[in-house]
Amino acid sequence: MRRYCSVLGLAARCTFWKVLAATMVSCGAEAALFLTTLARWGPERNPMSLEGLLFHSRVFLCFGPGLVLVCALLALWEGTGSGSQTGYTVRRLRVGESRLTLLWGGYGVLCLVLYWAAHLATVLALCTAAMPHLSERAASPLALFLACWRSPYLHALLPLDDVWLWGRNLLLCAALGLGTAAFSHERRHGHRAWGWIPLALGAALLFPLPMGAFPFQGLDPAFLPYLETEVEVYTGSGSPVPGLMAFLLTGGSAAVLINAALMICGREPLYEN
Repeated sequence: MRRYCSVLGLAARCTFWKVLAATMVSCGAEAALFLTTLARWGPERNPMSLEGLLFHSRVFLCFGPGLVLVCALLALWEGTGSGSQTGYTVRRLRVGESRLTLLWGGYGVLCLVLYWAAHLATVLALCTAAMPHLSERAASPLALFLACWRSPYLHALLPLDDVWLWGRNLLLCAALGLGTAAFSHERRHGHRAWGWIPLALGAALLFPLPMGAFPFQGLDPAFLPYLETEVEVYTGSGSPVPGLMAFLLTGGSAAVLINAALMICGREPLYEN
C-alpha cells in the first residue's frame, strides 16, 4: 500500500499545483464576468433573476477552456521516461505498468472532480453574494433552488435529483481521467490515444444541460409553474438538441472509458516488475 501511495504522491507533486492554478484562473475569470455583469446596475437593485445573471454574464464560457487545460496537463505529464528521476523512482518501487497507469488514471479522476467542485463552489458563492443586490421578487427564499433548475450551467454543476445528469458527469470525469492516463501510457509505447481530446472539447461545448434533456426522463408537472423564465428551458419534448447533446457526451464518455481501459490492460508492459 505504501508504494502505491508513493506513486500517487509522485503524480501529485508533478501536476497538482499546475492543475490547481488552472482551476483557480478559470474560477477567477468566472467570478470576474459575473461581478462585472452585476455591477452594471450600480447601487440599484438588479432586475434580473439569478439564472438571468448566470446567462447574461456568460460564466459558462470559462468552464470549457479550463477543463481542456486540466486534461492537457494530466495527459502530457510522462513520469516514467527512461531518463527521468520519476521513472527511476517508479521502477524502484516495483509497481507494474498497468497498475501504475490505472492509479494515475484514478488520480486524474480526482483532479477533474476537484475542478467540477471548485466551479460549483464558485457559482454558489457568487449567487449567494448577489442575493442582496437583486429585486425583492428575484431574491425570494427559493431563488437559488430554482436557479439550479432554470440555469443549464448551474443545473449541470448541481443536478439535484437529476440522476442521469449525475451519472453523465461522473462518467465524464472517469473517462477523461483514464483517457489522459491512457494517452501517457500509449505515448511511452510509441503509440497515441487521442480519444480524450475530442471528448474534452465536446465537454467544453456541451457541458451545460437543461433539466429534462434526457428524452426518457421527463419533468415533474409540479415544477412547471416555477420554470417560466427568460432563459429557455427544454423539456425533452420540444427541441431535440439538448437530448442529442446529452447522448453525444454520455456515449462518447463511455466509449473513451472502455477504449482507455482496454489499451492500458491489453498492452504488453514496457518494463517488468
